[in-house]
Amino acid sequence: MSSSNKVINKNKLQAPKNLTPSYLIDFINESEIIFFLIRQHKVGFIFDFTKVKQASILGVLCTYKIIEFAAFNYCTTHGQITISSEMDDAFRKFGFTKLINTFLRNPIIEPQRVEKEYKNLEVSIGANFIIAPQALLRHDKSIQSSLNKIYLPKIDEYYKSNEKAVSMIFLVFSEVLLNFWEHAVSDTKSIIVANGNKQNIEIACADTGNGIIETLGKSLFEQDLKPEEVLQLAVKKGVTSKRMTNHMGYGLWILDEIVTRTKGRMHIYSQGAYYINEYGKKKSGSCGYWQGSIVYISLPLLNPITLSDIQPEEINNDLQINWT
Repeated sequence: MSSSNKVINKNKLQAPKNLTPSYLIDFINESEIIFFLIRQHKVGFIFDFTKVKQASILGVLCTYKIIEFAAFNYCTTHGQITISSEMDDAFRKFGFTKLINTFLRNPIIEPQRVEKEYKNLEVSIGANFIIAPQALLRHDKSIQSSLNKIYLPKIDEYYKSNEKAVSMIFLVFSEVLLNFWEHAVSDTKSIIVANGNKQNIEIACADTGNGIIETLGKSLFEQDLKPEEVLQLAVKKGVTSKRMTNHMGYGLWILDEIVTRTKGRMHIYSQGAYYINEYGKKKSGSCGYWQGSIVYISLPLLNPITLSDIQPEEINNDLQINWT
């Protein structure tokens, strides 16, 4: 689907009442308009979040990405955003207020100021919760150091009483990050987030890069597959977008296995298609267009699953990310 040959008459993005995982398709269906406004400078476009009554960390993350995409791709001119008090509270709760305001208040985006706000994202830990956003900036070598020395150790400290859960959480982080680095080649400004307590953790990453459909679909071109069929294959063992390399194609399959065995939730959205695994029940289909991919994982921590519970003889869990 091209972003250059669609005529856009609509002048408003109306966010739904619920910006939560169960209703994210509604937001994607509504927000796809932005991906067809690249360099169109749509005058007076309105981002309307006044009807939002509930917003999860996934909803806030996707809101940030759509606003960031519109700003950096000159989708609108003299646009405005209106938000409900509930949406404003969610921005503050999950630590996105200053970053989102940087995009909203400046008609000319200043990269240095924006990157400063990315680096100001902080892990917030309370007695009964942890909220952990982390910028993923490809050109910034310090991000890898921040992940290894600050971000992941704080998660480790919070969950230290459940060693096996820590192992599972780090494995999921590893696979989500590797998926981002493999597919979101053209997205230089993304964020991975976590939100959890001692019983459950949510992990999500949303990018507006190349997308699973595009990158994996190219390697499956001879099969002439629909986007939802590409996602169905993406979670199969051994399917990779980098054939004839040492990539094993285990990443999304591992995530799908962990979600199934823990009776958790996984949502994947990419370029007009979705794959959902909720409590072991799986479905896929078509939805609005999201340029890039969204991966959301929610895991109960009572009975965590590690690689040794899956197929240890076949899987190497070394976290090796190409930061260049």
